[in-house]
Amino acid sequence: MEGSRGEAGGSLRPAAALLPSSLGALVCGQFGVARAGPGSRVSVLAYLGLPLNVEPVLFATDSSLVRQAYSPRMMASFLNLAGFGMVAWDPNSRMPEAPFVYRVTTLPVFDRNLENLARKIAPRCLLAHVRGALNGPEDVVSQQNVHPFLYSGAHVALAHNGILRDFGRMRHGLLEFIRPELAQRIEGTTDTEWLYAVLLSQLDDPYGVPGPDELVAAVTQTLSIVRRVRERHDIRISSAVNLFVSTGQCVIVTRFSFDYGWYPPEDPAFLEWDLAYLSLWYTLGDEYLERGGEWMMTPAGDRPRSLILASEPLTKDVSTWLEVPEYSMLTAWIKDDGLRFQALDLDV
Repeated sequence: MEGSRGEAGGSLRPAAALLPSSLGALVCGQFGVARAGPGSRVSVLAYLGLPLNVEPVLFATDSSLVRQAYSPRMMASFLNLAGFGMVAWDPNSRMPEAPFVYRVTTLPVFDRNLENLARKIAPRCLLAHVRGALNGPEDVVSQQNVHPFLYSGAHVALAHNGILRDFGRMRHGLLEFIRPELAQRIEGTTDTEWLYAVLLSQLDDPYGVPGPDELVAAVTQTLSIVRRVRERHDIRISSAVNLFVSTGQCVIVTRFSFDYGWYPPEDPAFLEWDLAYLSLWYTLGDEYLERGGEWMMTPAGDRPRSLILASEPLTKDVSTWLEVPEYSMLTAWIKDDGLRFQALDLDV
């Protein structure tokens, strides 16, 4: 059980131990970890496939990314919305290797510029993220903290759904794993930007375009580094790390948590946020289309050509969506006339 790491010193308790007996029977879920249903802390979306106009997935579907920002179906509690960002790769645009980048601290539901842009572009790859922030001293609302992160000159972008608890204690322990020239580029206050700098530092060339295998290895190594640094600083608190990583040709997502189910006994509010394992869903097929007033992924032929991954399904009808298993990594990349797709267990 993942939470067993929290036994040291007796300072942490499994969340299931504090549930009423009527609920305790419900928390034994997949892979034997405590679970009380799906949850989502922020809204994140990744797409890879045929050119897709982004207006439907951002605005039009009955559970679109922007709609999730103010009416989530799977979020345990509401957060202060702290911005919206997206990167979108369009092979038919000028300089196709460089994505469109849009990052603002305003709310996407009132963003007319975003609506107009969404009607216009039809990328083959997209990362989009609605940031949520708690009302704490380190939760700074600024453009430097808006996801996805993509340093100028780099070709790997990253967004994150989750939080590294007690990050202030471990932050500087990550420096030995970050190239000095990348450490100097960290501008914001989020744990995610530090994860991004660690990730880039694991690549042979932080400013190159890694293939799927190299990117998978870099993501895995990043999680392993974070695990080691947390252990050095005796941090054993439930911390979700659902990562969304892309180069425009490849998308990698993780559904993962460090020390899931363990929380500080002096912080009962923690249970509300971290009892539910953060959700992650995908739909895979040929093309995302509207049929009979309903948006859905059409069935694939010989091989799939389009993939959507999201913190919540983009439609209330989830019959064409599958939940990503806990402690796993999904990878998709463009090859020939379709997508290659693989799922891996994460054991770091």
